[in-house]
Amino acid sequence: MPSGIRSEELIAVGTIVTADITGTAAGKLGHADGYVLVPAYGTDKVVELLSAVLSMDFSVAAYTAGGNTTINIGGGGAAVTGLVSTGNFIAAAADAIYHFVPLSTVGNAMTANRGLNLVSASAPTQPGTAAGEIHYKVTYRVHTTNL
Repeated sequence: MPSGIRSEELIAVGTIVTADITGTAAGKLGHADGYVLVPAYGTDKVVELLSAVLSMDFSVAAYTAGGNTTINIGGGGAAVTGLVSTGNFIAAAADAIYHFVPLSTVGNAMTANRGLNLVSASAPTQPGTAAGEIHYKVTYRVHTTNL
């Protein structure tokens, strides 16, 4: 019988630099699993997205290619937010800021030992002079239980 759930609210703040936006290795935005915004916390913990604000700080030129952007369960999991089109965010030719919230059409499955990743449906590319960065602030809850 479960002994209960303990919860803690946290905030992750960071910057995704050019090399991480266009990189395709694990942990980079161009990788299929995306960029880690919130790490996994362990086998008896689940991460719940409360909200996230991401801004694309445009500089010199826009990135090209790339796909729609979502926040997903880390490690290749499903999207937990709606999407923002690449043309309005990563490939925008001006600063852009978006508020991501959890999907509300159905309950979001929570998966133990998984964080939250920013995922682009396909890798953004460097046209040669793009120098913009993505800044993020993610508010989330970590629930500890004997799942």
